[in-house]
Amino acid sequence: MGKFNPLNILVVLQPGLGSPVEYEELIKSRFPDQVKNGEIRIRLLQNGAADATPDEYLDTHIIGTGVIVERIPEMKDLQWVMSFSAGIDHWQKWGKLPSHIPLMNLPGGSGIPIAEFVLGLMLNLSKKYTLMWENQKQRKFERIRGEELYGKTLGIIGLGGIGRQIAKRAKPFDMRVIGTDIQKLDIPFVDEVYLNDKVDEVIAQSDYLVLSCPETSETVGMMNERTFKLMKDTAYLINCARGSLVIKEDLIKALNEGWIAGAANDTQWIKNPLPSYLPADDDVWDSKNLLITPHVSSWTDMYAPRFGGMFVDNIELFLNGQPLKNIVPGFGDSIK
Repeated sequence: MGKFNPLNILVVLQPGLGSPVEYEELIKSRFPDQVKNGEIRIRLLQNGAADATPDEYLDTHIIGTGVIVERIPEMKDLQWVMSFSAGIDHWQKWGKLPSHIPLMNLPGGSGIPIAEFVLGLMLNLSKKYTLMWENQKQRKFERIRGEELYGKTLGIIGLGGIGRQIAKRAKPFDMRVIGTDIQKLDIPFVDEVYLNDKVDEVIAQSDYLVLSCPETSETVGMMNERTFKLMKDTAYLINCARGSLVIKEDLIKALNEGWIAGAANDTQWIKNPLPSYLPADDDVWDSKNLLITPHVSSWTDMYAPRFGGMFVDNIELFLNGQPLKNIVPGFGDSIK
């Protein structure tokens, strides 16, 4: 255990994002003897706010978290932090992680569940399952003509880990798959790759337009009145990335005035305190042909095993004095 005895590990997850106990069990399973004899001490929190972190937790060495832990700057012995998400834009915005502290994530860790979710949304939009379910509740037997994914063009804005998983699952439906990337490469299951500055060409061609890109200064507000009017009036927008990529008022207008056929949003515009939240009085609830899901596209029964598995792998590497995996560039790359 070296100079860290006990090694203090803090796991933080807010309600609605899973349970820290799942991650505690993964640590205990990997290091049963060290936990039993007190060489590893595990602490759990369900709130990252400053007033939720006790003073006695300021001796933490390692943090695994789904949220910002506001008292991190006070943790003088902190060695590294793992974010239980692929995206790290919330850490960039916070900007208070000490420069020498490495931050880990799991790039592409949400690729499989989000890709499955996106395909489900596409099928729902095309087959009208929601409408049939509403009719069932009213005991209304009405035949509804659906659409086919076969032969349609799927445009993926951001062919990273998530975008590529979406493409892989769309191709067996015999869809034409196009998308954007920072460079032109041959990407499996993608028929044509466009550079990011050619995004308008992808938007205009797509029957299903999926946002799977990170939030950056270039992507914030990318779906606005101008770009909605580039879309086919038979096309659908699916956003499982960040709410900030879409101008809400323009989406409402596009849906209500029929510029596009419909949309599905798994990520909204308000954080309160979850990564995405939509209050009951928001105007977007009343939009035509919009599916709203509560930011769950990546959250499945495999979330904790996948992200927690990488967390315990890095704990083991740290204990053995080996380099850590998946350090985010620009967030520190050395251990004290």
